[in-house]
Amino acid sequence: MTRKNSAISHANALSGTLPTLLRLAIPTIAGTISYTLMQFMDGWMLSIVDRQDQSHGVNLAASFNGGISVWVLVSACVGMAGVINTLAAQSLGRSEPDAPARFAWQGLWLAVGSLVVFYPLIPLVPWWFRLLGHHNPLLHLETLFAQIMLLIAPISFANSVLGNFFLGVHCPVHQFTAGLVGNVVNLILDWILIFGHLGAPRLGLLGAALSTSIASGVSLAILLGIFLSHRYKIGFHTHRGFRLDIKKLWQILRIGLPAGLQSSSDILCWTIFSLAWVDHFGSAAAEAQSAVMRYLSLSFMPAVGMSMAACALVGKRIGQGDITGARQAGRWAVAISMAYMGVCGLIFLFFRGALAGFMLGSPLQRHIAEKLLIYSAIFQIFDGMNIVYISALRGAGDTLVPTIYTTALAWGLCVGGGGLVMWLEPAWGASGPWIMATVYVCISGIWSFRRWKGRAWQKFDVLGEKLRSKPAGDAAL
Repeated sequence: MTRKNSAISHANALSGTLPTLLRLAIPTIAGTISYTLMQFMDGWMLSIVDRQDQSHGVNLAASFNGGISVWVLVSACVGMAGVINTLAAQSLGRSEPDAPARFAWQGLWLAVGSLVVFYPLIPLVPWWFRLLGHHNPLLHLETLFAQIMLLIAPISFANSVLGNFFLGVHCPVHQFTAGLVGNVVNLILDWILIFGHLGAPRLGLLGAALSTSIASGVSLAILLGIFLSHRYKIGFHTHRGFRLDIKKLWQILRIGLPAGLQSSSDILCWTIFSLAWVDHFGSAAAEAQSAVMRYLSLSFMPAVGMSMAACALVGKRIGQGDITGARQAGRWAVAISMAYMGVCGLIFLFFRGALAGFMLGSPLQRHIAEKLLIYSAIFQIFDGMNIVYISALRGAGDTLVPTIYTTALAWGLCVGGGGLVMWLEPAWGASGPWIMATVYVCISGIWSFRRWKGRAWQKFDVLGEKLRSKPAGDAAL
């Protein structure tokens, strides 16, 4: 009779996990897709500007270089803000309605404090690109874009804090709404400012940067308005807890710093990989890679949305003491993400010529992009595994060990290996570093799967109070 009850309990967990995951994931994925489409359209508009001046057109590469350079720092903040999802979700699972808003307020204080980190770096941006060996006109444009992105970096941090709060309390629709409105604003302003429509000056890359800045501010205003609305004041007491709370601030930093460092290290590796190794092979390689990265964002950003939902659900299930439900959430999330990214890989492989031709003008750029799309196709499924499992581990508070291992892999294979191949086999061109990047992503996906399957994450206690697991089934994943 005991085994029968256990089987029924396990079946109920299976039937309830997928609908709950999808309810969280659909608006979150929609939000990441809308943001990704915004970036894609930005790139497409800038590629039109470049094709109108093929001799000096480097706007697409400049936006990518400037954006990814700043994202090295912003991703550390976003990774740290991601643990607010974990802490809010586990607090929700423990029926502690006051705690999520208190964590969110501490995150907002961190966003305000980030001013002292980002703003002193603005005058140093030209030095960074000169260190990488870049020259005008690329140097001037990428510097301009990066400096404006540094100005709005605290806004991006605050947006991430509030977005993770809403996801952690299982209300992701607000994150989607704010993002969608901001993206529409960005797209309209892009059309006006990049090309100079409706009597506006033709600003090109500067117009794209200004549009992004205004849109980010609009999104933050919407999220703050909802956060402080009557509904959330009643349900989660968001009007309280705005004072500094050292205990909760320390919980965010203790769990969030490793997660933030992992995100930042990963982006820094890709920055060095892109701006030093790939750009070493000339402007054609830089433009080709910039185009390919736009397509890659269309494949991995929906998986990022799914991973955020998995983090929220894993966190809540752990807060409830339901380890089986947490494992099932991870299983469903990774299966859906791998299926989607597998389809993207097939599209990259079989339609690489059309994809390259849509974004790029010269035959050399298209030729390089087609090669890079083949490598992208190879690692799609492994990238889906890595994205979701790392986020699911984060939902349990398991951040330190994944940070150590993934950082070692990134620097050893992507940066070290990519640079070594560039030096030993320069005739391979941009393909050499990309081969090593493919190896890195595949191994990272396998490692994150093994970490999840090893179940060390089940022993973590991020809120300081051990919970007993529910006696549900213990199916292996």
